[in-house]
Amino acid sequence: MVKKAVVCLMLAGWAATADAQYIPAYQPDSFAVKAADVVYWHKGNLLKHLEASLTVGTTGIGIDLAVPLSQYVQVRAGFDYMPPISMKYRHKVLGGGKEPTAYDEKGGRKETAFDEISNYWYDKTGYELEDHVDLKAKLTMYNAKLLVDVYPFKFNKKWHFTAGLYLGPSQFAEANQASGSEKMLNAILEYNKAYRAGSDGELEDLGLLSIQMGTYSHNFQKGDKKYLMNAAYEMEPTSDGKVNISCTSNSIKPYLGFGYGGLLFPSRNDWKITVEAGALIWGGTPSQTTHDGTDLSKDVQAYPHTITKIVKALKVYPVLSVRIAKTLF
Repeated sequence: MVKKAVVCLMLAGWAATADAQYIPAYQPDSFAVKAADVVYWHKGNLLKHLEASLTVGTTGIGIDLAVPLSQYVQVRAGFDYMPPISMKYRHKVLGGGKEPTAYDEKGGRKETAFDEISNYWYDKTGYELEDHVDLKAKLTMYNAKLLVDVYPFKFNKKWHFTAGLYLGPSQFAEANQASGSEKMLNAILEYNKAYRAGSDGELEDLGLLSIQMGTYSHNFQKGDKKYLMNAAYEMEPTSDGKVNISCTSNSIKPYLGFGYGGLLFPSRNDWKITVEAGALIWGGTPSQTTHDGTDLSKDVQAYPHTITKIVKALKVYPVLSVRIAKTLF
């Protein structure tokens, strides 16, 4: 499939070379054509020039090599890597599937199941439960890319349109427990073990501790267990007290974009800078699968203002990049 797509892109570039004519790079002696509008290809020099570039943008840090196919077309191939930059965000801890804090009609604090569980656990272990856990999310993507740039205007090579493919792992982001939340996650794990074991009658009516992620968006069944719409999704830590959420899309992602560029240095036409905007089409809503197998995008209505809700809303991945290129020969 990848080979067929690459062949199609190459054929499109070759087709654009038919009857193409262009002026070699030169210092213009009139204002009719500016140096920034003259590219490094001319008739008879097909595939005999090479351009190297560095890109920085929302797909990470990238490098690529480009060769011109005609006056109007060049092909680029390269690789993008996203540095491991993470962002911390917070989720409440539910007691018996309910909010950890509640207030009466006068604004006074009401005791909740979480308060009772917290008091019980403090008496038993001396550890005071927190009403939240912190998670950290980071992009993990890296991609090879094959792109075709089309310059549609004969005497203005500043504007271009781009189409191509990105190829990389299906996972593009993940979320895990943030540093400092380990004790709270282990406390949730140990309390839930005690609750399920029924070792203490005090726990019978309190319910489980869980991490607030949202409510089920529809009725469905997995195995022998039924899940009801609007019931809280009670996410618990793994057996070793951790959290993992994996965000995935298609491995092969078509790309469409456009850009505007010019000379990086006014006196030299072998250095160029381009700003480009576009979108990676990753095949619909990405999956967000937790360590217990729940797809947050498909089965859970996330609470507002969470990263989960933002990822679910992104049907394509926005791309914005700056590219600095040097003509090697």
